[in-house]
Amino acid sequence: MRTCTIRYCFVIALFVIPVVGVLQSPALGMMTINAIDDAGQSPNQEAYLKFVYPSGELTITTAMVPNQWTSSSDVYSYAKLHSIPAGWHLESGGNIWSSDKIVGDALTNLHTGLYRVSVVGGAFMYDSFDEGWSPFENQWRWELHIQALRAFVGGEIKDYFDYMLGSFDHFDTAALALQASLGMHIDIALAEGGSLIFWIWDNPNTIDNLGILTFNVAPTPPPIPEPSTLILVGTGLFFLVRRLRGSLIPLN
Repeated sequence: MRTCTIRYCFVIALFVIPVVGVLQSPALGMMTINAIDDAGQSPNQEAYLKFVYPSGELTITTAMVPNQWTSSSDVYSYAKLHSIPAGWHLESGGNIWSSDKIVGDALTNLHTGLYRVSVVGGAFMYDSFDEGWSPFENQWRWELHIQALRAFVGGEIKDYFDYMLGSFDHFDTAALALQASLGMHIDIALAEGGSLIFWIWDNPNTIDNLGILTFNVAPTPPPIPEPSTLILVGTGLFFLVRRLRGSLIPLN
């Protein structure tokens, strides 16, 4: 008795191949980055902190300062105690007190495909130290920077390409900043082995930041064909099966 025909094989292939492609895509899901640990001038930057002044600079290490600075008074007290020359300012990237000393979180060795990054929650503030520390205090934002490695751009594969998700505007509260960006997403096409690096751009100082950004990353499956397309494909397969039916070999 015949148990498989070309018709059955075509039908199975028509439905199984797209499903297998989706199942093989990585289940990426929810991610969160920190406004201090994952902020800097560039992704994959190693954490650093230093005083810069007209006659030179002083790099700060955790051996010199074991406890993380959390206010402007911590900074001013250290500068006064160690006679940092006048006219100084801080420069930093990432968080030297964190166990994660590389700016940004990455998803690597991804399969070829389209990846959708969507806003979920959180917000962050530049310069959250005490009042008077910075003109950017009390300004909340939802602004995620993404560097794609091996990205498809304009039909070509780029070694890297930078994207931004969210709003360049700032808001009086974290809730308003999130509300302004909720519903936003960006689709990024990657070649095989590509990567996505998520980070917060900040220059020149990151240790006074506050907050987090939460987002979702998911592979975008191919679009479901329109009914008219399915009918056209089905009709073609029907006539192809009729033409080849005479040469089928029964399987017992």
